[in-house]
Amino acid sequence: MTSFIGRGTEIATARKLLSGTRLLTLTGPGGVGKTRLGRRVGEAVRRAFADGVWLVELAHVHDADLVALSIAQTLGLRDETSSPLVSLTDYLADKSLLLILDNCEHLIGACAALAVRVIHATTDVRILATSREPLGVSGEQVMPVASLAVPELDEDGQASRSAQVDSDALVLLVDRASAANPDFQVTEANRKALAAICRRLDGIPLALELAALRLRMFTPDQVLTRLDGAMRLLTTGLRTAPERQQTLEAAIRWSYDLCTPEEQHLWEQLSVFAGGFDLEAAEAVCVVDPPDVLLDALTGLVDKSVLGYRQDADGAGRYTMLEPLRQFALSRLVARGGERAVRLCHRDYYYRVAQRGRTAYWGGEDVTWFREVAREHPNLRAALQFSLADQESAHRALEIATELRPFWEHYRFLLEGYRWLLEALAKSLDRTKDRARALAAISVIAAMLSDPESATRFADEGLEIATELDAEDVLVEYALLSALLAFADDDPQRALDLAEAISGRARACAHHGAEMESLAFAYICALVLDDERAGVIADRFLAVTKEYGSHLLGGLGYWAVGTSHWRKGEQDKAIDDLRKAVELFSLFDRCAWTASGFDGLAWAAAAEGDLHRAARLMGAASTLRCGSTQRLAHEMTEFVGDKVRREVRDAMGEKQFRAAFEAGAALGFEEAVGYALGTEPCPDARPVKSIEADILTRRERDVARLIAAGYSNKNIASELVISIRTAQGHVEHILTKLGFTSRTQIAGWASRNQL
Repeated sequence: MTSFIGRGTEIATARKLLSGTRLLTLTGPGGVGKTRLGRRVGEAVRRAFADGVWLVELAHVHDADLVALSIAQTLGLRDETSSPLVSLTDYLADKSLLLILDNCEHLIGACAALAVRVIHATTDVRILATSREPLGVSGEQVMPVASLAVPELDEDGQASRSAQVDSDALVLLVDRASAANPDFQVTEANRKALAAICRRLDGIPLALELAALRLRMFTPDQVLTRLDGAMRLLTTGLRTAPERQQTLEAAIRWSYDLCTPEEQHLWEQLSVFAGGFDLEAAEAVCVVDPPDVLLDALTGLVDKSVLGYRQDADGAGRYTMLEPLRQFALSRLVARGGERAVRLCHRDYYYRVAQRGRTAYWGGEDVTWFREVAREHPNLRAALQFSLADQESAHRALEIATELRPFWEHYRFLLEGYRWLLEALAKSLDRTKDRARALAAISVIAAMLSDPESATRFADEGLEIATELDAEDVLVEYALLSALLAFADDDPQRALDLAEAISGRARACAHHGAEMESLAFAYICALVLDDERAGVIADRFLAVTKEYGSHLLGGLGYWAVGTSHWRKGEQDKAIDDLRKAVELFSLFDRCAWTASGFDGLAWAAAAEGDLHRAARLMGAASTLRCGSTQRLAHEMTEFVGDKVRREVRDAMGEKQFRAAFEAGAALGFEEAVGYALGTEPCPDARPVKSIEADILTRRERDVARLIAAGYSNKNIASELVISIRTAQGHVEHILTKLGFTSRTQIAGWASRNQL
């Protein structure tokens, strides 16, 4: 009775999977849309089954012995036997049909046994099941159903207008809101709030439909505001909906009641995580009695679709929980009075994650640590928020925010790091070494943000505390800060002298991070001043990073040596070292220094006379640098970069320079890195994709691709789960549209258009 929104990719995937399996199970949490998707798939494939597609609704069946009988009743068989399963399999033996078994989770054992019996007793019956966990039988193909796509955010945390329009979640919300209130309209004023509602509800269709009902009497902003209160507004739904769908909580409780006590307890504790977690974190934070059942409980929650599980590109396994499911469990944890104890464990675990950066930052574990921190950023935020709100945890917030200083700096989160440190310093006032380190960290960030006044104010207090405590390792950090402030005060010569002296002092107290940073800064000052010490400092810097196996600071070392070669006119050496720098920087997802690597290669290309390449690399660097808050760092290198850019622009002319610059700026990150390393072609030399294929529909292109692969009409029908007559019709349409007379011509056309 309502329109079906999106899911085109899922429908196509399900159709393809059904062509190669007898049992396909759509899995996912309550409210994600498994039932609607299953019906839609059934409608899409109905012509492939001579005896039809049959929907068997099991939500209200609570007796396992009634499963076979319910299917028989759906098929119109009379209830006249004491063995309904035998009667059912006898009836289905020669049939070509699809059974859709909807909502199997509470009868999982009975449904699994029935599926096995039916498949073994028939030759052309297929089963499409929807369940919150797989049936777990041999030959089963599982297809997880995700939430609808939500509006994407730009770098400023805002939802772009184009992303909002294209988002299936927003389309659904607006469609249902318009149905509930004919006067409802999307305007520039409410567009942002509507997009935020979609994100807040994780794109869960049921949650969005319940929220849409509230738009009859509340504005989008009012609905969004109230969603933060454990979604209290989503308490009533349509009277005609099944009871379990009348409220979002009822839909989630449906899953909760199916869990074992251990699974329920674990689910509640896992609600303190934000943005997902791994097995190690779950074992460190959660307590299940007895302890050895935690892994089984975790597996059960995955099977029941309470948790999602995926492996990242680096092979790390990660669990995720949709926000409505998390809020449901958290409310129960709070009601039981167990939230603080779990959050304390969560806080301390992520403090240990942050603390590892004290040595990982400048050593061989830097790639692993930065990736872990980037992955756990939401959890670290949650730990900081809790620590600042908890009267006894403010000191821990100070420690976490301080340990993350390399992350705030190198991954372009300077403003966020500044805020956390500022709040933590206001809460934790004891004159300790930790406070001195925190003041040093916030001073460096303020200097990087080109706020020397605040940097000096923080530095004065921190230096006083570090001097009182005679903390030499912290005093070294303040000495380096004095060099940064000298550069900011337009005195690069003094900055160079200070930084060079500090490196030896840092090495003496084994503060290797400060040692490397002081050498990096000393080199930049020497480069700006064209000081003869630049080459010696660069070589020393690279040698230290190699000594400790650093990748991030090692990349800066290669950048320093490479730009030193460029300065001396040794362009081949410069390019080799600068490419090594880019390779190392590219190991880090958001590294601010990758743009500097591109800059160095642009300078070398300009020196060799390859002006177009130089302009493209400058464009790629500008895209990476866009929105960065590393103002002081960019001021350091822009002194050199501006001069080279002007020379290239003057030599090329404004029009050609702008075209090449924009071509580089349009490259994605991987493409830009490939181009910088010489493994990708020039961006404006790529073949233009033919648009001839747009003459055909998507289904006709699928058919053309299969014709090119040598498929007959019968095989095409089987592959696409359509009837042979439909396949033949598609072939005739293709021939007519393209003006061809043979399948051979279609095959050649498909090859030319890279289908």
